[in-house]
Amino acid sequence: MPTLKAHCSAATKARFQALVRAEGLSESTLLRRMAVTVIAGQSGTLASLPASEMRGGQGGRGSRVMLRLRPTEIRAIRALAEPEGYSAQAWIVRQLRYRLEGAVPFAREELSAQHDALRELSAVGRNLNTLTHRLLRSGQFADGILDLQALAKSVERLRREMMATTTRASHRAHRADD
Repeated sequence: MPTLKAHCSAATKARFQALVRAEGLSESTLLRRMAVTVIAGQSGTLASLPASEMRGGQGGRGSRVMLRLRPTEIRAIRALAEPEGYSAQAWIVRQLRYRLEGAVPFAREELSAQHDALRELSAVGRNLNTLTHRLLRSGQFADGILDLQALAKSVERLRREMMATTTRASHRAHRADD
């Protein structure tokens, strides 16, 4: 977006900043709203102010949010993000999604472990389904050819691994909330 700049006295700037704080806006957003309102009032179109001019840069539809962080905050974010295999930006997005959507912020290796476990469970399910159909058709189901105990232990091991990974990620997220 093009930029508007204005010079004013220190007193005017201080009053403007007080108004910004009171409205809970940025200086840029308040100045943009003021300019749009004055221009619309001059042309008699005050009732039809464009929403995109009254909100943020793209009318709240933008996909980019700019943050100003202290160098210590950036270092802290990178220190948290890198061990999990994420860039600082990706880590921040994951944290926001967790807060906004309740999505558990898994680390890359945790997601990979979950994916592998699901793949194994799917294979077990497919094999069990195939074996069951064959045994039922052949009448051999009652002969004990299928070792259900070993299969149950295998599925239980995968279930425990998935729950442990989910719990670990969830606890990490809740510690970050404190």
